[in-house]
Amino acid sequence: MIEPEAPSLGKPKINPKWKVAIIQSAWYPECAGALTDSACETLVRAGLKPGNIRIIVAPGSFELPLFCKRVIKKLKVDGVIAFGIVIQGETHHAKLVAEQAAKGIMEVQLETETPVIFKVLFVSRIEDARKRCIGLHSKGPMAARSLLSCLAEFKEMR
Repeated sequence: MIEPEAPSLGKPKINPKWKVAIIQSAWYPECAGALTDSACETLVRAGLKPGNIRIIVAPGSFELPLFCKRVIKKLKVDGVIAFGIVIQGETHHAKLVAEQAAKGIMEVQLETETPVIFKVLFVSRIEDARKRCIGLHSKGPMAARSLLSCLAEFKEMR
């Protein structure tokens, strides 16, 4: 199955002073790290200062909402990207983790009015995660562009 391309959001006006946090799950560091690296590269190429990008590792995807909320409150970031990989096993645990991470991150966004880009990939096999994390089809740049678009739109709404 071929995934559709993300819609073009145009080129947002970037404020190089924006502070961004990327929180990645410690699980499957090859994949989560590749997402983080490609997102950072995209943010810097867009004009953000490297010193304004904070990378934090959470124990797992289930903890991402808590880490996002804490980072928003304590570090006063303008936006967050949350990366995690959840692989379906023989039980329903993985589905619960992925669903609760999504629900928690949505709650954090609404409560804090801070954009949190949700990129927790729930896949069947590690190979599926690698396809979406490493190389040409990485979701990292997409997450970075989404965050920049949100921040630019929020700036226009002020």
